[in-house]
Amino acid sequence: MDAPKRLIVLCSKENGKITRYHERLRMLDNGMEHYFVEVTCEDGIQYGLQGYGEEAIALYKETMRAVRKST
Repeated sequence: MDAPKRLIVLCSKENGKITRYHERLRMLDNGMEHYFVEVTCEDGIQYGLQGYGEEAIALYKETMRAVRKST
């Protein structure tokens, strides 16, 4: 399962909350995008999700969508 889909599952079915995220994508030295988000579930387990390239862009968009929805 790719990172954006995993984020959706963690935040919906497992009642996870986004506990750490960045406001923008990070560009690596090799020109590839990178994105990281942390999700903490009700049982205290934390998950770190990261993506590179197209997956990073999709993860960033899904994270921003989830953050806007929760506010």
